[in-house]
Parts: sequence; C-alpha cells; structure tokens
Amino acid sequence: MNEKTKPRPSVKPFDWIVIGKTPCVVCNIHESGDIEVVHNPGKPSNDDAFWDGERWDFRPGASGYADKYPRLSAFVSELKRGRYR
Repeated sequence: MNEKTKPRPSVKPFDWIVIGKTPCVVCNIHESGDIEVVHNPGKPSNDDAFWDGERWDFRPGASGYADKYPRLSAFVSELKRGRYR
C-alpha cells in the first residue's frame, strides 16, 4: 500500500455512502470487495462500485434499473426514504 492508498472502508448492506456527489445505499458486497449500490431515488439505478485506493467509484457499464429486481426492493425503499429521515 503506497502512502496515497487508504484502506477500503468497511461497509455493509443498507449503509449510505457517497460516490462522487451521488448518495448511494449499499446492497451487496462481492467477494472481490467491490460493492453493488442503488442510487437516484427518482429513477432508481443499481451499479457496481470499487475502491480505487482513495474513494469509491462506479464501475463503468454495470448500471441497471433497480426497480426491476425484486432482490433490490428493500434497498430501493431505503433509498426513496432518504438518508436523513
């Protein structure tokens, strides 16, 4: 680990994180350490994200329509309720 690299933060399902300026709800943690998140309460999307050594970032090309996946319904509900309710 170089001096700029920070350890990957510990996250769990239903945690809120911010990717760029986008508030997200963590859904799943993959064996690789990458995570799946939902974001955009107006049109819920799910994306994979990775730790780049400094911050979480979206993995390109992995976006989906979160409302279409029953396995994500509880996370979409949390997203729509908002972070500071």
